[in-house]
Amino acid sequence: MPITEQQLTVWASAPSPTEMEKIRNARRIIEDILKRNLPVDRIKKEFNLSSFEYEVYLQGSYANSTNVRFDSDVDIVVQMNHPFFSDKTQLSADEKALYAMHYSNTGYTFKAFKTHIFEALKNELTDNQVHWGDKCIDVDANTNRVEADVIPCFQFRLYKRFISYDRQSYVEGIKFFDTSDNTEIINFPKTHLKNCEAKNVETEGRFKDLVRIYKNMRNKMVEDGVIGEDIAPSYFVENLLYNCTSPCFDGNYGDCMINSLQFIFDAIRSGRITGFVCANEQDTLISEKTWNLGNLVSFMEALANYYISSNTR
Repeated sequence: MPITEQQLTVWASAPSPTEMEKIRNARRIIEDILKRNLPVDRIKKEFNLSSFEYEVYLQGSYANSTNVRFDSDVDIVVQMNHPFFSDKTQLSADEKALYAMHYSNTGYTFKAFKTHIFEALKNELTDNQVHWGDKCIDVDANTNRVEADVIPCFQFRLYKRFISYDRQSYVEGIKFFDTSDNTEIINFPKTHLKNCEAKNVETEGRFKDLVRIYKNMRNKMVEDGVIGEDIAPSYFVENLLYNCTSPCFDGNYGDCMINSLQFIFDAIRSGRITGFVCANEQDTLISEKTWNLGNLVSFMEALANYYISSNTR
């Protein structure tokens, strides 16, 4: 069956208002439970903390409105802002000394924060709705909310300079741990979201539309047994299209498909693909910890064949 402009338009569509309402409900419900149940005063006293500040927000495709059918659970970040983790390797010795005058280590650990969040959620939700996971806390869906992965984390600061307390510069990210083996994980969700929003404005909304088309086509190929479900994670597909230049998003959706396919395959042939970055602009798209080049190429070849062959039958 040909993949028509009409089909591409359906695939490009944003999530329904009902789905978005359930997403907002999940975030709001979890934030409200934490406000009522996190024992902030007791934690501050027990760990001798002068400050205990956190925020709750969405990350991933749901936050970016690029979610499609079969996307994974909504990611809800619970980010501890004070205390925080930092990387000071780019600072000079003098800057590190100045930093140490203003900030000191605390005894409050990531494991303690995750445990406190887990206990707070279980205090109001039944035991079979909240599950401890290696990287997050799983909260089951119900009629009012979608299933959620609650990600406890600490603010992470990648420092660029520290001239004084009022003249410090850093890239804000998050840091958390896989509690099964204590592997650290660092992401930059706020920067990713901000850059994707800017890309979408620059392309008059076509960036997010094309991300949904690619992801829906990936899901259809998985359904049809053309590719395996792990070859092209949603996050990497979004980051791949972030590297496409503005002309790739000109014309109708069929034009956008051909333009983006040509751009990406030219980057593969020329080797420019290895210089592609993630939308957070801190990580490269191709690396041991991000996307495997072989998987990217296999996905793109399958996608191109699937799209082109469907329109030449």
